[in-house]
Amino acid sequence: MRTTGPARGDFVGLLALLCATLLSCAALPAPPILLVYGFQPIPGFYPPALWAEIAEELTGRDLGEVEKLWVDATHAVYRLRAIDPTRRNVFVSDYAVAYEPTVRDLRFYAARLADEIAWIREHTDADRLDVVAFSMGALIARCYIEADDFDSVIGEPDFEDYGTEYQGDVQTLVTIAAPHHGAQFAALGPWFGPLPRELDPESAFLALLNEGEEEPPYALRADVRYVSLAGQCCLGFGCSIRSDVEACRRECVEEALSWSGHDLVILMSSAYLPGAEHVACIGMNHIEMRTHPVIAREMANLLAGNLAPDALYASPELAQALESE
Repeated sequence: MRTTGPARGDFVGLLALLCATLLSCAALPAPPILLVYGFQPIPGFYPPALWAEIAEELTGRDLGEVEKLWVDATHAVYRLRAIDPTRRNVFVSDYAVAYEPTVRDLRFYAARLADEIAWIREHTDADRLDVVAFSMGALIARCYIEADDFDSVIGEPDFEDYGTEYQGDVQTLVTIAAPHHGAQFAALGPWFGPLPRELDPESAFLALLNEGEEEPPYALRADVRYVSLAGQCCLGFGCSIRSDVEACRRECVEEALSWSGHDLVILMSSAYLPGAEHVACIGMNHIEMRTHPVIAREMANLLAGNLAPDALYASPELAQALESE
């Protein structure tokens, strides 16, 4: 006795539905990108200028076309539109308070970042954003995304209640040269406000933010893709000042690949974030981490969902350093 299976028409209908679903997903616009700057000791800076290389690479436009948009009467963001559908719309955060250096509580800035993200979503109809954050800005972004890390201490000294609640609206967080485990900034003294205390590697702030990072699911949100880029500066002035240039380059690359180098400001070990994808940026100092064309070009690939490479190299000589052994 022959049994009958689903009719051919059922398969055709199922296939059509599947194709329609895939085409619908493919047609969805890429989410906006929000760029978040780091520590700024001198007031009066122009946020878009800090991101010129990356913003222009992602959008295909000149920075001179940027627009200033007001979140409220005292708080603005900047927008650089994509030149065509193959590029991305970029927003630049301005979480700082006007005429102040960025020395306030990082969670205070995170509340302002949350306002920016809500405004961008409202005015673009995007459900989620991709966030790229540099140095201290990465901790601000994490304070928003991982706001519930601080629930147990809200209201205690140094943990004011700003009413920040994560809204599930970040798809990817790319951190660049981020002091996830602190920096020796505390030595600058109390006149910098609460910031040095928070950036102290032994601070209660960082302990809460990184609690549980020793084993899966680590200290990160499972619904957010995290990518951490860290720089290795190769002695700061480059290996060209040494007589043993090739040996210097090999040492630089080996240190970077073991995440034991630094970018003159942040240790790579501090930027290492268990549970994230990691990229060693070899031959780049702290400032170059947000201006180098190699990183600017790679950012588009990362934010398109491509797997992060193990390393990026500032020069072909560094890329080939280990081959010369």
